Amino acid sequence: MATYVPNASQITEPLESRTVESAALEFRTLKALVNSLDAAIATDDLTVLRVPETSIAVLPAIVSRAGKVLGFDAEGDPAMVAVAGATDPSLRNDLAASSGASLVGYLPAGTGAVAKTAQAKLREFPTANDNAIIVSDGITDNTAGILSAAVGSGKKFMIIPPNTKYDRVALLSAATLPDDVVFLDFSGINDNSAPGESTKHFGIVSKDSAPDDTHWSIDSGHHAIMALNNYGTGGTTSASERKGSLIWNAGQYELGAADKRGFRGAGLLQFTKESSSDFWVYQMRSLAPWVSVAGQYEIWAAGQVISGAGVYRTNDSQHYVSASAGTTGGTPPTHTTGTVTDGGVLWTWVDSGDRSVFSFRQDGRVLLGTGSYGETWQHKVSAADPAGVFTWVGEATGASKTAQLKLNPTGGDSEVSPQPFLRAEDGVGLRIMTSDASSDIARFSDSGGLVTKETGSVFTANAATGTTPNVIGIGTLLVNNGSATSITALIGASDGQIVHLVFQNANTTMVSSATLLMTGSVNVTPSAWSVITMLKVPAGTSDRWIELSRSIK
Repeated sequence: MATYVPNASQITEPLESRTVESAALEFRTLKALVNSLDAAIATDDLTVLRVPETSIAVLPAIVSRAGKVLGFDAEGDPAMVAVAGATDPSLRNDLAASSGASLVGYLPAGTGAVAKTAQAKLREFPTANDNAIIVSDGITDNTAGILSAAVGSGKKFMIIPPNTKYDRVALLSAATLPDDVVFLDFSGINDNSAPGESTKHFGIVSKDSAPDDTHWSIDSGHHAIMALNNYGTGGTTSASERKGSLIWNAGQYELGAADKRGFRGAGLLQFTKESSSDFWVYQMRSLAPWVSVAGQYEIWAAGQVISGAGVYRTNDSQHYVSASAGTTGGTPPTHTTGTVTDGGVLWTWVDSGDRSVFSFRQDGRVLLGTGSYGETWQHKVSAADPAGVFTWVGEATGASKTAQLKLNPTGGDSEVSPQPFLRAEDGVGLRIMTSDASSDIARFSDSGGLVTKETGSVFTANAATGTTPNVIGIGTLLVNNGSATSITALIGASDGQIVHLVFQNANTTMVSSATLLMTGSVNVTPSAWSVITMLKVPAGTSDRWIELSRSIK
């Protein structure tokens, strides 16, 4: 049997003798493996780095490769390239570092764009969690973190991220919060309009001081517009009436669960549909009287400890003030007048929690106070008005100016028909002017009383009066009875009314009585065109008609 000993200079393994047959088999096996790898590389079945050249330089030594990435030199041979931030073993580590954003460039679109790093761009819109640990899970209270971020960062503008829970009252009342820091609140979860109701609130939050008011402004070189769009898709009354509102609140409620607190409503401006007609209306509504606002009113609830009189609460859209101390009972106040107990505390009604102050309807009708639009202009004094008296005052301004009231109807042709009007004039008094203002018809003054230019009397048509003629609104009664008639009373009169009776024939007799007292207490049958004047004496005096004068023809 032939044996074979490998060349010791060509191998590193221990030398051993083998047969020629075993060596040949080993060679054939190695050749088959090489052919298989070559075929896989040629058909892309094996992922390897391939080059078209028959040879390529070997990689540099391990020392040269440390801290670098693989590249190729000008000849196409492998070369090691240094990475920015040489202490990092890779680009990923550099980018993951706190300074990683400073390694990424950013160039805005458009002419004149200024190149900057991603870090510089991100810092243009700081958020509260840039300078504090903020947990935006909708549960964790982040008030302290937001305050810390505002104080520590020194920034004047900061964004509160969505779903970030915090206490707005505590934040704004913090002594360390700078007056000039403005938060753009995207949290959307920190408000309730009423217990159990969620309100998606977004807006501006700023502590402010006397010289540091916060303004939200819409500036335009053409037409500044604030739009309130109600698409009516909510399936509610507010949706069907397309309500759009601007509300004035006086802080947030302090009592009750933190997620059940809403705002102390004070006033409301609202566009809506009028409930009883097909008109839209613009309303100003009172949500709370000033005494309730100043008293930091809260929502009434059973079990509240009331320290004494003067504590304000609201319930069932009404406002109340306590008239006694105690713990609130189980009967919520709902009364709208006087003082009633809730079972533990006495509550005095103050005002409605939703009352119309001013309303302007689409057809031009105006309503001041509560009521309906039955009149063109209606003003009902509110029950909350301590005086309860209606007074309308119109005052002129400037030297020697008059004040006037004109009421002009239209005629059958729809044209305006000028009528006499009222004019108040210094040194003259209140004047009833002719429609063309050329002269006065009558004049009233404190010193002169009533002065009339001419006086007319309301006449009746020629008529058979009967025995008890009605003289409502009559100044002159034309008496024309066709047969003998005795008048025993005049009915429908006002106290102090004077009536002239003009007799157009001699068929009528005035019968003297306790209620129709004629001169000498004697009946009289006037001749044609005679005149008798009667005066109605008030009921508190004698409640009768008495004859003032007669002219018998």
